[in-house]
Amino acid sequence: MSSFGRTAEIRIIFHPASGRGRGMRLAQQLAHALGKLGLEHGLVDTSRTSVELVGDQLRASRAIVIIGGDGLIHHCIQHVAGTSIPIGVIPAGSGNDFWRMTGDANAEESLAKVIAFCKQPGATMPIDVLELRFDQAGRTPRYALGAVSWGFEATVNAKANALPRQLGALRYIAGLILCLPQLRGCPSGVRADGLRFSGSVLAASVANIKSLGGIKLFPHADFTDGTAELAIVRGPNILRVLPYLARILTGAPHPWKVSANLTRARIETSRDSYADGECMGAGSFELAVIPAGIQLIS
Repeated sequence: MSSFGRTAEIRIIFHPASGRGRGMRLAQQLAHALGKLGLEHGLVDTSRTSVELVGDQLRASRAIVIIGGDGLIHHCIQHVAGTSIPIGVIPAGSGNDFWRMTGDANAEESLAKVIAFCKQPGATMPIDVLELRFDQAGRTPRYALGAVSWGFEATVNAKANALPRQLGALRYIAGLILCLPQLRGCPSGVRADGLRFSGSVLAASVANIKSLGGIKLFPHADFTDGTAELAIVRGPNILRVLPYLARILTGAPHPWKVSANLTRARIETSRDSYADGECMGAGSFELAVIPAGIQLIS
């Protein structure tokens, strides 16, 4: 059961341009509904104020409602992971991979759930968080909710981020097509829960969610089971792997796949790593699954 005191505001975090203005419209709808209920609330427009500047306010909130995509959620959880603050998510981003895991049909359904919870607080869903500690960053913890990727998938993520946001979820598919000619294996190592892997990888991820850029690469991932899904495509070049591309893009078994469920891992790489559409860090890192790292309004 969620603790929901009456002494602090409900924070609504949004960007007015997200979803071609959908973020602004949903934020205004929610603020209006909370006002009618007589509930104290505050709007945080991230086009004017960065999430980093309001971290203390987030940690002092009665509840946080994030209206946006995976990137905005990512920035918010850096400040509230490990707390009991209820967090609502209403989709208004380009990919919305984390939100897809909630099972809601659309943004209006998510909005209705948040309003109902604020009116009469009930149980929240405990969601696992991925904690990363990069060697080059002095092992300062950073947090992710989705899939942590290095190698080719990180390259695709960077390319997708550079494409026009108007493409929506198609940005990842377009990025994938544009990056295929650059696909080369890179050396990587993973030590985790009895698994020892060392070799050339074409793509590698540790996932807490089923999809990346709307593509269901990790069919067995579950953000409530205390584990994350490791998915590696090994090999030196794309030519041998290309015949299995359809199986790779659906998370199906194939001869070049290395997979496992894990709770912690040591990742050896020289590449950048991305998660939730954001660059997390460079080089090798430690990863741990933090059970019940956030409390999701559901």
